Amino acid sequence: MVQKKRTLRYKFFIGFIIVTVPLILFLFYNNYYAMNVVREQVSQSNSNLISTQAAKKDIALGQTVSYLLRQVTNNTSYPNLLALSSYPEDSGDYFFAKQSLLTSFDQDYGAYKEVDTFFVYLDKPSRLISSQRSYSEIERYHQVLDAYMADKEHRKVHEWDIIQTQDTNYFVRIEQVADNAIYVGALINAEMLIDELNAAPLDSGLEELLVSSAGVPLTATTLTGEDVENIEHSLKKPGNEAYRKFNRANGVEYLAVSAGFAQAPVHMIAIVPENSLLKQLFYFQWAIYLVPVLGLVVILFYSFFLKRTLLKPMQALMSGMRRIMHGDLSVRLKEGSSFEFAFLIDTFNGMVGQISRLKIDIYEGMLKKQEAEFKHLQAQINPHFYLNSLNIIYSLSSLRKNDLVEKMTEHLADYFRFITRAHREFITISEEIDHISNYLEIQKLRFPDKLAYEVNVPASYAGYYLPPLTIQPFIENAVIHGMPEGERLYVISIEVKPPDDGSGGCEIVITDNGLGVPPEKLRQLQAGITADGGEQGAGGLGIWNVRRRLGMIYGERAEFCFSAGEQEGTVIRIRLPAERDNEGGDSDV
Repeated sequence: MVQKKRTLRYKFFIGFIIVTVPLILFLFYNNYYAMNVVREQVSQSNSNLISTQAAKKDIALGQTVSYLLRQVTNNTSYPNLLALSSYPEDSGDYFFAKQSLLTSFDQDYGAYKEVDTFFVYLDKPSRLISSQRSYSEIERYHQVLDAYMADKEHRKVHEWDIIQTQDTNYFVRIEQVADNAIYVGALINAEMLIDELNAAPLDSGLEELLVSSAGVPLTATTLTGEDVENIEHSLKKPGNEAYRKFNRANGVEYLAVSAGFAQAPVHMIAIVPENSLLKQLFYFQWAIYLVPVLGLVVILFYSFFLKRTLLKPMQALMSGMRRIMHGDLSVRLKEGSSFEFAFLIDTFNGMVGQISRLKIDIYEGMLKKQEAEFKHLQAQINPHFYLNSLNIIYSLSSLRKNDLVEKMTEHLADYFRFITRAHREFITISEEIDHISNYLEIQKLRFPDKLAYEVNVPASYAGYYLPPLTIQPFIENAVIHGMPEGERLYVISIEVKPPDDGSGGCEIVITDNGLGVPPEKLRQLQAGITADGGEQGAGGLGIWNVRRRLGMIYGERAEFCFSAGEQEGTVIRIRLPAERDNEGGDSDV
């Protein structure tokens, strides 16, 4: 994760997010704020509208109350009210008083257009007198008022009350004539108090209703009881907004405003659907959803553009560098589309070409140096053998064994003849065995009846190539350091066979029955070190020479194993691969 945060892709992306996200949030907030301003203004307008409507209706209710109070005090209708309670219903005085009272109501009715009817009620006897209308209206008034006025315990005097019926709700106000069981009242259909707002155009979406203090709708409405409950709950929440938002049962969002009545225990509510409120503000309504989407599209487009123009060429450049790190100098990059990357890629390709040529030059120099070192090492073995051979001839001459000197000189001449003729990098195993046979024959002349040797080279391995003088130094060391004292016959065996693990190549096994090698010395030979830390002393210059030359030619594919014999002597195993690596052990340079 830490490494990912360091990439240019991550930094560019985070930088773009830091720049664009605040801008998107600002646009989102700006549109949201604009929509809230529209809500606030429209809601304030609706609030002012219903507040004005409620104030007008409050004034109308107050004027109605004043009219009723005049009727029960010193108004010209007062004597007629007293006559109604004083004369029997079939008397002429009762009839004239009733007609006079109804005529007065009819004359005054035009000034109180919200009032459905004025009425007079007598407790004794229980009698209701209402303004004369059609027969059906008179029947409706009796159905509404008879039961209410007869219930002396629950009817309310000097205050507006609500009468709820199955079809319509009414406001009722009654005033009592002093010291008499006579009541003058007014009945108002609740729908009359909102007729002006409900006359608004249908496409405005505005809906008005009257709600009692108990939260019961008093006028016709499309709202359910749950909707009204939600509105009432929203309106009671504290806040400074001119409106309250709520969701209807069908999931549509609405805005609600409210205005109370001073004269009656009711309040007026106006609601308008939010989609109707914002239907003319397409930009503000849809920008709330479009701004995040457009922001995401911009981010994706920017990411694609950044990837194509910057990250992809840079990724190709990094990929080329990784291939160079793994040794692939054949990589070449395509020229970039931008001037800057074209320059970088052109420079990169030129640099790779220079590195490739430089590596070839260095590699060729290493090969030449390695070849010279190899020839030097190969040349070192010859003087070493020359000195040993001369020492043997000298010893034989001292013993006056001229016939042995002749044989040895013959063998030595064959050996020198081969050296002068075959100073090559590789020879066959059979040629190497001929060298060793000449050497051992010379040693047998020196130690008659003391030394013997055995050679087992299958015909399939006779032509196998190996560096010259690979086996001879081990035979020489075996003769010099392994020959036992006494009369016991010392036998050296040379066998060439395939490796036991079937890996290919060949395995050269040299065994003897001589003195053997001390464990510590054996460990040093196995590790290729000496007691003082140098390699050249581990078995002498010859063994070190063989190790070095085989390492240069085969690398780690050539193996040496030194071990003690089962009963006595020493066992040396040299494993060579099936094919030689002409580039040597330092082929990775």
